[in-house]
Amino acid sequence: MDYFTVDGETRTTYEINRSIFIATVRGVTSYNDGIEFVKRISSEFSDATHNCYALVALGGEQKFSDNGEPQGTAGQPILQVLKKRNLTNVACVVTRYFGGIKLGAGGLVAAYTKATCDALDNAKIVEKKESYVCEIKVSYADLGFLNNLLATYPVFDRKYENDVTVTFALPIGSLNSFTEKVNETFNGKLKIETKEKKHIDFNL
Repeated sequence: MDYFTVDGETRTTYEINRSIFIATVRGVTSYNDGIEFVKRISSEFSDATHNCYALVALGGEQKFSDNGEPQGTAGQPILQVLKKRNLTNVACVVTRYFGGIKLGAGGLVAAYTKATCDALDNAKIVEKKESYVCEIKVSYADLGFLNNLLATYPVFDRKYENDVTVTFALPIGSLNSFTEKVNETFNGKLKIETKEKKHIDFNL
């Protein structure tokens, strides 16, 4: 399954009626990783009035919390933004320092929604594709031709010995077509070895 997520961690601040909303969003590796991220941010802002959050993990696992705000005014709006942006393996904590002026239920929903959107607008979004990590051994003379074929794929390593061993990622759905191109280009001389299957970042 391919999916979109946040690369790294991003934080933005939004202020309305003296209340400060600090949104921290992060791409996570799993549901449990998301929970640990929420704990870390909540600990960092342990003096805040509220640390509300939502997370969506691969496989459909999700969790959200209003953390003392009126029910449905914080965690659910954060979660809805993540879902509308079609993001997976992502968590967002919106920290609020109350400024003394009540915003009302509608105002809270709008504030938590905007804070989450601001953080995502400033975040780097990447596509993670279910891919094979592959290796090809190629001669120095043929390396340039192989590099041309790999122009649109992530290359992790080139090991220069008697031949050059190139390690790269190939989306699962592209394996057959890429193999055909390699066979056509090198007359069947090169062999693609698939080492493992994992989700790989394909930057937008």
